[in-house]
Amino acid sequence: MKNSASENSPSRNFPRGLSAKRFDIVVRGMIELIDFRAGYRGIEKIRIDNLQIGPGEILGVLGRNGSGKSTFLKALVGILPYEGRALLDKTEISAMTHKERAGRIAYLPQQLSSSHMSIATLVAHGRFSRMPFSKVMGEKDREAVRNALKMTGLWEERHRNVAELSGGERQRAYLAMVLAQETEYLLLDEPAASLDISHQIETMELLKQLAKDGRGIVITSHDLPQSAAYCDRICVIDRGRAAPAIPAAALAEEREMLREKIGVTLTPAGKGLYPYVLDR
Repeated sequence: MKNSASENSPSRNFPRGLSAKRFDIVVRGMIELIDFRAGYRGIEKIRIDNLQIGPGEILGVLGRNGSGKSTFLKALVGILPYEGRALLDKTEISAMTHKERAGRIAYLPQQLSSSHMSIATLVAHGRFSRMPFSKVMGEKDREAVRNALKMTGLWEERHRNVAELSGGERQRAYLAMVLAQETEYLLLDEPAASLDISHQIETMELLKQLAKDGRGIVITSHDLPQSAAYCDRICVIDRGRAAPAIPAAALAEEREMLREKIGVTLTPAGKGLYPYVLDR
């Protein structure tokens, strides 16, 4: 079967005509999880026996509400403690300093605050881990901010106050901040959830291009058809247990697994925006 993520995804031009290669990113190694466990208040919320996340791919993490998707990302980026092994280029992630982690892994949470600052200022916050102690932006920092704003279609809106933005506009502003961070890996918690359909497609096309240019990307999502169209592999989490990741092209063949763990399944769409549609 052909890879639906690469051949069946909606055909769109790269957002704003700006190549993701404008970012100077060198990906040095993969993320490997071994007997990975995390939770809070003494309760285990996520367990992953073995998972590798490599450069140049989008891994989609799917599951019902409360299944452990967000806990997984928070533990991987250092917000929550974890047990087991989580290695980045053979280095334990929990042993890295905050600055070291922030220089290699960027995280976009699901809940975003309404900060009273301009979009440009917010996006510049993504450069903090790259700046010297003085926190004075250099030309490379300013260029990264410009690129991120243009890639997300916010350059002309950069002087607007974040507190005045709609939920979807705020989502794009925070995504621009994460892109300005210029990390090897992006961990994105439902990055398209608040966007209108047009900006959802632009965002997923942007992420696909970033992966093509070498980034490793992990997204959580409830959108099965969209994930099948854009992700390279899929990991389904059910009640805190992660199933082995499978190629996105094989997702529609796992009808019973999807029905059991998520409550719905996929069927070929024929013609349409995505190659698959939801089915019971």
